[in-house]
Amino acid sequence: MNSKNKKLIVANWKMNVVSEKDAENLFLSIKNVVPKLDYVKMVTCPPHMYVSQVAALVDHPNYRVGGQDAYPEESGSRTGETSVLMMKNAGAEYIILGHSERRHLETKLDVARKISAVLEHEMTPIICIGEESRDKTWKKQLQKQLQDVFTRVPKKNPENIIIAYEPIWAISSDKKSPASAAECMEALEVIKAELLKIFKTAKAVSAIRFLYGGSLDDKNIEEFLKETDVDGFLIGRVSLDPRILMTMFRLVDDHVYQSSLKKEEE
Repeated sequence: MNSKNKKLIVANWKMNVVSEKDAENLFLSIKNVVPKLDYVKMVTCPPHMYVSQVAALVDHPNYRVGGQDAYPEESGSRTGETSVLMMKNAGAEYIILGHSERRHLETKLDVARKISAVLEHEMTPIICIGEESRDKTWKKQLQKQLQDVFTRVPKKNPENIIIAYEPIWAISSDKKSPASAAECMEALEVIKAELLKIFKTAKAVSAIRFLYGGSLDDKNIEEFLKETDVDGFLIGRVSLDPRILMTMFRLVDDHVYQSSLKKEEE
């Protein structure tokens, strides 16, 4: 099955493994499950210093490795930074960019430059956008974030772009109320409408993959599977719990399988 037809599960470990051994053990705890799934592809995003160690354990197309951020310049006097090229050479194929936990450290130009660099190095950016609250300006917040990115980023090869909708009011460890599936779909309508204005063609927009992220777990993921048409999920805190993660994988795999059977019957 074409990997782009699978549900993409991006596991963002954030700053939550403190040794190479911890990173390897966490990855190995789920490594043997993913190859058995027909409709799931996992991208693991460990802290920068463990990307190469985790990438060395990858031996199946159902899982890949990504980075949590990267600096756009290839090299130079940038103390403490890790470049896109360094991440690529370490084995990362995806990079999470514009995450709400980093946006207060970056300008909109910084985010756009990083996305451009990732695309130039033939990697896949996972571009996070999301409103701070569902007030009267929330749609304009999403539209502005997209405009800030795509007025500065090459718009060719939209199939290499992933948009992750993460409403800020629904994420982080102290906010355990995800957006509803209806709210997610409402936001995706706004996002796709704005992207249509930017990319000019429906074909380009349909080539972009869309994820939802925000306090997801094994108890609520089924709502999003049944009531949204997202291409996958960006998962934070529960990606550190192999038991919950494997349950979520199986729920996703079974849902896509059942959906494919219904389509065949139709």
